Amino acid sequence: MRVLVIGAACAVLLAPAAMAGHGKVGTWQVTTKMGGMDNAMVKMPDMSKMPPEVQARMKAHGVQMNPGGGMTTKYCMTEDQVKNDKPQLTRPDSPCKAANMSVKGNTFSADVVCTGEMNGKGHTEVTFDSPEHYKGHQTMTMTREGQTMTHEMFMDAKWLSPTCTVPAGH
Repeated sequence: MRVLVIGAACAVLLAPAAMAGHGKVGTWQVTTKMGGMDNAMVKMPDMSKMPPEVQARMKAHGVQMNPGGGMTTKYCMTEDQVKNDKPQLTRPDSPCKAANMSVKGNTFSADVVCTGEMNGKGHTEVTFDSPEHYKGHQTMTMTREGQTMTHEMFMDAKWLSPTCTVPAGH
């Protein structure tokens, strides 16, 4: 389960801020669904069965586990992030870093490399179809303690409000 929780956390960290001219300042909600997993041990956990302290941390970061898999989280997109033409894919303290970032029209793509407890790499692509909505797709292959998992994650995000109801970076 620890591999899953870390993998799910990495997925949430990869909710991108806007590209220049795309997106809006304020609270965004991102729903992610996992697919194409090749490791039977990787299933989205039932949040009610997680330890109370884990549930509390996830809720404090705006994460909600969805029935049937996937999760929903909220984050604040700042004015600086909206103005930046290179989205921030990960938090500064994340073991994952973006590389080979590219913007073509309203689509952003990047490779992701993770080091530390979990090592791996993947590719992310996000398309804004309006300033208030984007969809994305990510593939990742991660290894931890000799176990490798490959998964796909699908993102669907919508802008909720011009007011940030969660801390910036969450």
